[in-house]
Amino acid sequence: MKTLLLCVTGLLGSHLASAQLAPADDKAIRAAVAHWGANLNNHRFQEMTTYTTKDISFITPVGMHWSGQQQLVQGHTALFEKMYKGVPFKPSSLTVRSLTPDVAVANEEMSIGASYPPDGVDRGTNKEPANRDLITMVLVKKGGQWLVSAGQVTRIDEKVMQQARAVATAKK
Repeated sequence: MKTLLLCVTGLLGSHLASAQLAPADDKAIRAAVAHWGANLNNHRFQEMTTYTTKDISFITPVGMHWSGQQQLVQGHTALFEKMYKGVPFKPSSLTVRSLTPDVAVANEEMSIGASYPPDGVDRGTNKEPANRDLITMVLVKKGGQWLVSAGQVTRIDEKVMQQARAVATAKK
């Protein structure tokens, strides 16, 4: 029984230890995420190849799935030349959580200015108001560098969230 208790305690302790990020790793992850945010504003999307894996998987807020760095760069370039041209992206409230010593998840809210989808032209009825998105990224440590391996953007719909909270907390 003592052996079993010791094994369980050891496993639990090693699991908790692996969930902690070293300060240098946390800093490197936050730098990669910040670089992504900077590129949304400066439109230097080719730089994404320096902090993403070659086989990155990225899902846009409308469900487009880009596989690999080439699609990631081309997709961002195309959308930001038109729909998001001159639209500000402001990141906030970044959280980082370690899954293993070499895998982490980052979640960041992003405020996005008004845009005119799909081509950036104001047609009088196509203005998309300013909104907020939640970006989730999976980062992996390869060769000592933290790289974004997967990402997904989810539109935050405050009205529906409030309605859902009311439903979820309603007494039956």
